Amino acid sequence: MNRTFAKVLSIVLHPVLMPGYALYFLLHFSTYFAYTTQPKEKLALYSIVFLNTLILPLAISYFLLKRGWIHSFEMEKKEERIIPFISNAILMLIAYYMMRKLMLPKIFDLLILGAAASVVLAVIINLKWKISIHMIGIGGIVGTFFGLSAFMLVDLRIPILFCLVLSGLLGSARLTLGAHQPLQIYAGFFLGFFCEYLILSI
Repeated sequence: MNRTFAKVLSIVLHPVLMPGYALYFLLHFSTYFAYTTQPKEKLALYSIVFLNTLILPLAISYFLLKRGWIHSFEMEKKEERIIPFISNAILMLIAYYMMRKLMLPKIFDLLILGAAASVVLAVIINLKWKISIHMIGIGGIVGTFFGLSAFMLVDLRIPILFCLVLSGLLGSARLTLGAHQPLQIYAGFFLGFFCEYLILSI
């Protein structure tokens, strides 16, 4: 794979963007939630998700970069990932709490809880081993779609197939860039997948 394409793919499919992608799909692409979620609920969901999974994590990473605690947004060394991972997990738990307080549809609570669980596990694993957070992110989306298909009888065969293709491309991109070993790629994907899938089975 071309390195430039691999870099672009890694940016477009960055893990901080995954919750937003999943939310947008569920609220707009002919799913049950697109028709049953009220406009005020959609606004609340977007506000909570983008604040806690995108804006604040990027702000924290920028602060750490300026302080010299991380050397790039890629966080190539596993030691650099500890503070961002912990802060991201806390922010996702806050998002979960906010959704519960606002009594938004339970499915969205569970999606954020699954993401938080995967980040918490990534923090623990990262202490010893550099697991792929990119693959955790896209694995989480695949696990979400599989879970919705299995437990809520939502027909998502085409989105699942599309995301599986993207997962393969993203895994290849991370290998091309020398960011991970193959086992770290597979481990990240399955961690993200099962955290979302199992949480949705509750």
